[in-house]
Amino acid sequence: MKTQIYQICYSPQTFENVPEGFLVLDNLANERVDWREYWAIRKFLLNNHLSEDILYGFFSPKFQTKTTLDHFKISEFLKLNYKDEDVVSFSPFWDLMSIFKNVFEQGDFFHPGLTDTCQMFANQHIAALNLKDTITHSENTIFCNYFLAKKSFWQEWLSLGELLFNASENQVSELANKLNDTTSYGELRVPMKVFVQERLATICLLANKKFNCLNFNSFLIGASTTPFNKFYNESVISDALKRAYAQTGNQIYLNEFSSLRDSIIQKLSHPIEEQA
Repeated sequence: MKTQIYQICYSPQTFENVPEGFLVLDNLANERVDWREYWAIRKFLLNNHLSEDILYGFFSPKFQTKTTLDHFKISEFLKLNYKDEDVVSFSPFWDLMSIFKNVFEQGDFFHPGLTDTCQMFANQHIAALNLKDTITHSENTIFCNYFLAKKSFWQEWLSLGELLFNASENQVSELANKLNDTTSYGELRVPMKVFVQERLATICLLANKKFNCLNFNSFLIGASTTPFNKFYNESVISDALKRAYAQTGNQIYLNEFSSLRDSIIQKLSHPIEEQA
């Protein structure tokens, strides 16, 4: 399987410093800053034909900083591990994906109301998907849109993305209000729709069991810059417990995870400004 990995270029500086092996996705016009990476990826997917034999990826300029990965390391990983999976994740932040029950609870911790907004969107477009109680872990979590995927997965991702886009842009509804309301992101205020969009890849995996995902071991790349990064050992145990529960359905694993998660969160002040 061949790859085409694009760096999304927002400025002349990022345009001139595309890492070796990466292709340029020109977003210098940056017409819709409010949609962040989704705008550039959306334009590409709507205006280009995707081949069945290529894994496509669209990464922000922060990819190497957040993951320590480059095109050579990605290629070597695929050469050694890829077995025709639909998606390959290179998600950083082993602490955030492990300590919380799922990416929605994690997002809600930093952006209150995110879980309800995601669930409201899911209720309209995806049957019987309970995001609040679902379990995500290192094998089905995708952060930052850092993934490669086949055409079939990108089609599903774009389909959900366009439903989200339409809900935000063209509807007068409670969901539209929630999506367009802003939430804190470090020192910035960013629309909630951005953080919903960043969870679309994970939602696709949860809603479509036909898709197989290969994940680069997140514990070998970057943690977040939040205080949760101090809990490496606890994160390893938390992720193992969640994966064990997902594989067996044995409640004891989930109970042990919940106790560990609660003890970690109690040690930290709430809320914490997310700098990841």
